[in-house]
This record gives sequence, structure tokens and C-alpha cells, in this order.
Amino acid sequence: MTCFIMPHKLYVFLLLFFCLNCRAIAQKPFAEGIIVYKVKLESTGNNLITGYYTFTIKGDQVRKEIKMNNGYQDIVILYCGTKKSVSLQNLNGKKYAIELNMPEMINNEQKFQGFTISGEQAADKNIAGCKAFAANISYTDGTNAPVYYTKEWRPTQPNTFDRFPNAVFLPLDFYYKDEHGMTMWFEAEKIEPGPVENAVFRIPHDYKIISYAEYKELNK
Repeated sequence: MTCFIMPHKLYVFLLLFFCLNCRAIAQKPFAEGIIVYKVKLESTGNNLITGYYTFTIKGDQVRKEIKMNNGYQDIVILYCGTKKSVSLQNLNGKKYAIELNMPEMINNEQKFQGFTISGEQAADKNIAGCKAFAANISYTDGTNAPVYYTKEWRPTQPNTFDRFPNAVFLPLDFYYKDEHGMTMWFEAEKIEPGPVENAVFRIPHDYKIISYAEYKELNK
């Protein structure tokens, strides 16, 4: 009987190959389902507003809906396959579906492109049922922020999360400050993959479709 002894370098290569593929297989694309974040907004006057931010995803369609306890509501629907998007708004008692310029939206997110992750470590907690990792996000403009995320899932659309374009993880807990000094915190409460009705992404019949230019005229 002949005994085959595997060369050491080949053994190491195969071991790394299978390990890397196991990691890749373990991570799943979040192609359909719902993600809900608890939201806290603190203004410069220390006024605190709370609410929820819901992402509904189905293939190349993404619906983002934020509802705050002060009555503020905003809905944006992305049709990534056709590079179109709309914002559902109420203005003076009338309902409008405002056509947004998706290339322009993507261009506005350029400052968040090419971010890097450093100091990653396994966190000692689960968030929304997912094992969390903690790290620091650094942007090309020199700003940075802490973030918790899961590597179990990844977005299928590169612009699902404004602050994390092309992310290969789902953010679980993060915050940011805007140019007006307001701070917003987001913490995932539910990550629920599963079937979603196409009707969620349709523009309701009682909304009038207008261009963004028309919308700006109405706001004058």
C-alpha cells in the first residue's frame, strides 16, 4: 500500500482556501426582508426625539421609512435596477411622490466612499439577535466614528446605507452628527429576512407624481 504525504505548502494553501470559503459561505446577502432601527435624535438644545427607521428590501428595491414621535415622517423608495427613486411627502395636506435624481444622491454620498475599518473585535453582546463586532470607521475626509455590525449579513445594493456605501456588513449600532450639530443614534431592533409584498414599493394611488424641480417651486 502506498502512503501519500501531502506537501506542507499545499496543505497550508488548502487549509486557507477552505477557511476563506467557509467564511464567504457563512455570510448571506440580505436580499429580502425587513430591518428596523430604534432612532434617537438630539438637537443642539438637548431636545430628544425618538422613533423608528425601517428598511424594507426586495431584490433591487429598497424602501426607507423614518417615523419620529414628533410626527415627522419621511419615506424614500429606491429602484436600484432602473436607478430611480421617489420621496413620498405630505405638503399642505396634499400628497406627492417626488422623483429624485438618484445619480445626484449617489454623488452626495461620495464623501463616504472608500471608508476603512480598523480595530475590529468581537463585541460581548448580541444586537437584534446577531453576533456583533465593534470597530472604528474612518472616512477619507478625516472623520471617524465607532460602529457595531454583523458579518452574518451583507446588503445586496451598494447604496442601501447612506453612510456605508458598498458595505460588506449590516450596521447594527452607530451614530453621526450632521452639519447642524444634531446627533442621531441608530440601534437595530429587528433583522427579519423573509418574503415581502411588491405592493410595498408601489406609489400609492393618492400621491401625485412630480419632479424635484416642481417640488422646490411648491416650497417657495
